[in-house]
Amino acid sequence: MEIPEGVVVPVNEDRCGYQRPLACRLIKAIYGLKQSPRTWYSRIYGFFQANNFTRSNYDHSLFINYDKQVILLLYVDDLVIAAPTQNIIGWIRSKLHLEFQMTDLGPLQAFLGLEVYRNRTKRTLHLSQSKYIQKIISIHRMELCNPAMTPADPHVRLETSKPEFEATLYERKRYQSAVGSLMYAMLGSRPDIAYAVSRVSQYSVNPDPTHWTAVKRIFRYLAGTPNRGLCYGILGSGTGYTDADWGSGEDRKSIGGYTFVLNGAAISWNSKKQSTVALSSTEAEYMALTQAVKESIWLQGLLEDLGARRHLEEMRNINVDNQGAMALARNAEFHARTKHIDIQYHFVREHIESRSIMLTYCPTTDMTADIFTKALPHPTFIKHNIGLGLIDHSAFLLQEGRDDNPYAYDGWDGSTSEGGYC
Repeated sequence: MEIPEGVVVPVNEDRCGYQRPLACRLIKAIYGLKQSPRTWYSRIYGFFQANNFTRSNYDHSLFINYDKQVILLLYVDDLVIAAPTQNIIGWIRSKLHLEFQMTDLGPLQAFLGLEVYRNRTKRTLHLSQSKYIQKIISIHRMELCNPAMTPADPHVRLETSKPEFEATLYERKRYQSAVGSLMYAMLGSRPDIAYAVSRVSQYSVNPDPTHWTAVKRIFRYLAGTPNRGLCYGILGSGTGYTDADWGSGEDRKSIGGYTFVLNGAAISWNSKKQSTVALSSTEAEYMALTQAVKESIWLQGLLEDLGARRHLEEMRNINVDNQGAMALARNAEFHARTKHIDIQYHFVREHIESRSIMLTYCPTTDMTADIFTKALPHPTFIKHNIGLGLIDHSAFLLQEGRDDNPYAYDGWDGSTSEGGYC
């Protein structure tokens, strides 16, 4: 940091004649310093404490006032406020205006690239990222592409580039930029591209033309479904799903995935290659179940902080499509077939015994988490999209005039022109 213009810093001279310049001490934090975010968080956290807000132990950006039933979500200097009445929202709004210089943007319509649409009559909510998706399609020059029906081709197996091939620095940066853009869409409201993005991200070091083709296919899929998003309502129930595709990785490691659905749509999802090689499909499913159990415990704690205790039972239930993994999780016997499995995975048994987790068998055909472990053919892909609560925004608007179940499958063939379900 340089001394501001116009400030003269005196210089001390010691007995030997050496000049020792003095340093300036910064009294107030400013933008751009490493400690600025921490200072700002301490400042606003003190404000929340003074107004009887409690910070969630499961998400330090979530603050709750239990007396007035106010929930406040913080991201740097962006705030989302939720309360049962306008008077209570006006109370915290006036407190914030007195303490900080802020702009009130009114009812929530967009937050961090997420577009929020509400139907107060039917008590439904639609989350999408259509503007962000159209932006990244334009940035990567895919506006005129032919839309694809699925984000990944089930007949194509990606492999590491050949030793003699070496991508240029420009190609690597361009590839990493494209994958990073897709990853933000996947994390926000598009769990349907989670597996495809996870696969292409493994080849960022040296991408070849086949990897670029896979990335472009994801963009082609998004170009055909830019308005698709998660639709939450009061009709849907909640539960968890976990699945694994044994030995499907190029290095023979399995791909594991899970999702948790609440009020008709996914609230958490993950698709990731497992860190070790599984010796059987049962072991792969057991390792995937471990990750789902950890997420379930976190979600239960978060929902309890929010006061949504009626949903705790739903988050305790995890659907598994492998009977062997379920038997292994419930049976505490130590024998030769399981002693090689890492100790960390056996903590599933402890939570099953304490009844903080319940396992339910789910047929493979109904396993929603299957979409996170492999590239699926179009009919199966559409079915699991519906299970995740993904719906086109135009279909969401059409449902405002309908009284039937907005999550029913009407036999849509995948086209976007009619605004059908996906």
